[in-house]
Amino acid sequence: MQQDKKEKSEFTEIFEQFLKNYPEFSEISEIARRNSRAMGRRGHGRIWIIGGFVYRPIIKSLYGEIPEPSQVDVDLLIQRGPASQDLFIPKGWSPSITEAGYLYLDKGKIRIDLNYLYSFHSIISRHTKPSFRHFFTGTPMDIQSLAYDLTDKDVGVIGKRGIEAIKNRTVRINNFEEAMFEAQKRGTSIEDLVKQKATELCFSPDLKLPNLPSLDKIK
Repeated sequence: MQQDKKEKSEFTEIFEQFLKNYPEFSEISEIARRNSRAMGRRGHGRIWIIGGFVYRPIIKSLYGEIPEPSQVDVDLLIQRGPASQDLFIPKGWSPSITEAGYLYLDKGKIRIDLNYLYSFHSIISRHTKPSFRHFFTGTPMDIQSLAYDLTDKDVGVIGKRGIEAIKNRTVRINNFEEAMFEAQKRGTSIEDLVKQKATELCFSPDLKLPNLPSLDKIK
């Protein structure tokens, strides 16, 4: 337990230092808060940053350079929607809709995805309560089970499975059904999905899962 807290604190320190040096972060933070009911007040909905925007700088700091993506994706997970139906889209950002019907904003090489917890795919598909605990258990791969609490910075970076993935420098399936959904959406196999993510991060793919068939037999 003490070791988990130490690593969580280390990851938080690394990520917050990255945010201090990221010029667009103040604008990203404003977009997040203006499109939720949180507005910086604890108890009125929380906002998390999830995905590669969190784990990539931590991996880079710990292990050295990794290939840079052509586009910077900032994935937000918002507990509650805005008070009105009018979303805040600042000047210079272009709104678009994904094939699944989710809003994202583009500006240059930066893309912000506004994901709301109550409509997140892994929550809906499992018919489960929209909670951050269920978000962590519903990501396709374990490296994705990592988040930074933008509303309450005392929490910082959290996600045991994501932290273990970074420690072990491996990528493996976290939720089989969601991994299958993601693989089908991309027109690939689960095996290749894991291998591709591992290659992106200079990690090793772990293709074995307990109580499931070998991934190389599932296309």
